Amino acid sequence: MVRVKRRARGSNGQQENRKRVKEVSSMFSECKDMAENIKQKLYWKKLSQELATKFFASIVSLASFDGEKLHYESTGVVVENSLRNTCILTSSALVSTSDPERRFIYRLKIKLRLPNNQVVDGWIQHYDLPFSMVVVVTGYSPDLRTVCFSNSLQVQRNTHLLALKRCFKSGKLMQTHGVPSDDPSKSDSKGSMLSTCKITMDGSGGPLVDLDGNIVGINDYHDQEGTPYVQGNKIDECLRVARIRRDEVQRHCWQNFTSAFKRHWEGSSNENGYSGESESKNQKQFLSSNPEPQALEFTEDVPTPELIEDEHKRILLPWPSDGFTKMVNALLDKDGYPLPAYADGGMRLEGHFEEEFGRDNLSEPARKIALKMSRSVVALASFSHDFKKRHFACTGVCIDFDGSTSTTRVLTSASLVRTSGDENELFDNLKIRVCLPSNECIEGNLENFDFCYNVAIISFPFRCNRTAMLVDAPQTEVLALGRVFKTGNSMATEGSVISKECKIGCKELKISTCKITKAGIGGPLLDFKGNVVGMNFYDTEGTPYLPSKIILKVLRRFDNAERPVAAGMTEEPNSSWPVLKPYWHYPSESKIEPKVKVVHHILD
Repeated sequence: MVRVKRRARGSNGQQENRKRVKEVSSMFSECKDMAENIKQKLYWKKLSQELATKFFASIVSLASFDGEKLHYESTGVVVENSLRNTCILTSSALVSTSDPERRFIYRLKIKLRLPNNQVVDGWIQHYDLPFSMVVVVTGYSPDLRTVCFSNSLQVQRNTHLLALKRCFKSGKLMQTHGVPSDDPSKSDSKGSMLSTCKITMDGSGGPLVDLDGNIVGINDYHDQEGTPYVQGNKIDECLRVARIRRDEVQRHCWQNFTSAFKRHWEGSSNENGYSGESESKNQKQFLSSNPEPQALEFTEDVPTPELIEDEHKRILLPWPSDGFTKMVNALLDKDGYPLPAYADGGMRLEGHFEEEFGRDNLSEPARKIALKMSRSVVALASFSHDFKKRHFACTGVCIDFDGSTSTTRVLTSASLVRTSGDENELFDNLKIRVCLPSNECIEGNLENFDFCYNVAIISFPFRCNRTAMLVDAPQTEVLALGRVFKTGNSMATEGSVISKECKIGCKELKISTCKITKAGIGGPLLDFKGNVVGMNFYDTEGTPYLPSKIILKVLRRFDNAERPVAAGMTEEPNSSWPVLKPYWHYPSESKIEPKVKVVHHILD
C-alpha cells in the first residue's frame, strides 16, 4: 500500500510538472506571437515611413466649394509639373454630384493644399476622362514631384498594399493597409478592382502602392465592402487621353499665339526699352522658331512684355470645342449663363444664381428665428415656355393661404418676370416653378406685379402652414433669409439697418449690412420677432431692401385694384432695378493695369 501511494504521488507530481511545462510553453508561445506582432508593426511603421517619404512631395489634398460651403474633399497625385503648370489626377467626385451618374458641377471653386501646407487655387482641365477621373491644374510649384504608373505591373492576390491620402485641414499624410480582394472576379464594368484597404471619403483619388513603392492604382471611395481602385494600366490610358486633348488644343492655338506675341515684341521693342542687339539668346530662339510649349522657359532676368487689352485677349487660348466643352456649354445655356470666350487658367463664373450666403455663425436668437421662419421661405425660377432655358432665379416668402382656392401666395421680386432691370416689360410666355422647403417643385402663376417698386406676387397650389407677417415698424437688428433654387438649401445672415443712400431702385429703399448673393433677391428681411420688415434686393455696396410699409401699400393696391393715390401712394417712382449679369472672370485680366496688361505666364 505504501508503494502504491508513493507511485500515485509520483504520478501526480509528473502530471503537475507536465502542466507547468505546458503553461510555460504557452507563455513562451504568446510572448513569441507578441514579439512577432511588435516586429510586424515596427516593420510596417518603418515601411510606411519610407513610402510616405518617397511619395510626400507627390500627394496633395483637394477641396471643392460651392460659394463658401464645402462640397467634397479628395486626394490627388502629381502627374505633370512644368513651368507652364502642374497637373493633378484625382477622383471626379471632387466636382460632381453624389449620385451614381456623377454629373459635373461647373460652378465649384477648387482649392489645393500642397505638401508644404500652401493653399492654392485650382481649376478643371479635363473632366470627361475614363474611369471617373479628372485632371486639376494649378500653378507651377518646384517642390512637387511627379509619379509614374506602370502599364504592365500585375498585382498578386497576397500582395501587401498601402493606401495613402492627405488631409485638407491638417495637411497630414495618412495611410492604411490591406491586400487585393480574395475574389478576383470582384470588379466593376469600368475595370476597377477591390482591395481591403479601408479609406475615408477624402481618400478618393489617393494612390494605392505596393511594398516596392510601385503605384498599382488610384483609390475611389464607395460606401460598400472593399475599396475600388483603378489599375495602373487604366490610369496610363486615362492620362494618354488627357495629353492628346491638351496637345490638340495647343496645336490649334500655338501658331496664332506665337505670331501675335512675336509681332508685339518686335513692334514695341524700342518703346519698352528693348533693342535687337540686347536680346537674349532665349528670346532670339523664341522669335525665330515655333517651339513646343514644354520647351518655353523664361529666366528671372528676362523682362516680361507689356500688352494692351486687345492684344492680351488675342493671345488667350480660345474656348475649345470638344465633348467636354460642349457638355459645359449645354449646361450653361440651359441655366441662362453666358458661354466662355477664352480658356484661361482659373477662369470662373461670377454673378450666378447658385452662390450661397450666410456661412457666418448666427447668434442664438437669429438662429432660432431662421429655423422657425425658413419654412415660409421658397425659391423661385422663371423659364422659357418649354422649360429648356432658365431666365431668372430668386427667393420668395409665403404671405398668405387662400382656403377657398387652396393656393398660397408668395411675395418676391418682379425681376423674376421682367425682361431686364432697366425695362418695364413683362417677359412673354414665361413659366414659373416654386421650390418648397421639402425640395418639391410646383408650377406657379404670376398673379400681380409692380415694376415701379419691383414687387411680384406668385400663387401656386399648396397649403402653407406657416405664412409670414409683414409689419411696418422701425428696426435696427435684422435677419435676411434666402433659398437656392437648384439645391433647395436655406440661407440666413444677420446685420443691422444703416443710414446710407441707395443708388438703385426707388428713393424709399433702405440699406442693411446683411450680405447676400443674387440668390437672395426677393427674400424677406426679418426682425428678431420673426416679422417681415422688408424685401431684399442685391447690390455690391450693402443690401437694399423695400420696407414693409411700401409693400403693404402695393398689396392693398393689388387686392383692391386701386390707383396709386387711392392706395396712399401719391406718385409712382421712375425707378431702375439693374441686376448684375453673370459674367466670366479671367484671372489673366486681373493683372491688367489701365490700358495695359502684363502677361506673367505664357500658358496657364
